[in-house]
Amino acid sequence: MEDKVCLDSDFLIEFLKNNPEAREWLSQNSGMELATTSINVFELYYGEYKNRGDAEVDALNEFLKHLIILNITSEIAKKAGEEAAILEKSGKALDFRDLLIGMTALYNGYSLKTNNKKHFGRIRTLKVI
Repeated sequence: MEDKVCLDSDFLIEFLKNNPEAREWLSQNSGMELATTSINVFELYYGEYKNRGDAEVDALNEFLKHLIILNITSEIAKKAGEEAAILEKSGKALDFRDLLIGMTALYNGYSLKTNNKKHFGRIRTLKVI
């Protein structure tokens, strides 16, 4: 199994909603280096502020302390721009947030744990689990 895994928003949301499968996966893989991206953090906070309350935001704050947060750099933005152009030319364009999430994971040497394997699988050389 992978030793460095970046967790996508869809997986993290399932975990935070106490989904047994997500909790089990995280429990079984707790020895890995686990991360998420700053874009995923934005998506999680957006959802909490939009749909829930301060208690859930506090819980999210605590949870995120246990993950490495991968940030976008200008080099990642450059690589993502290149990948976006390639995907668009081939008729397989991705939402820019997803492209940046995938490229941030890839650039930092992480596999991506997501429930949307088909979607993220369009990014060349990204290992999707």
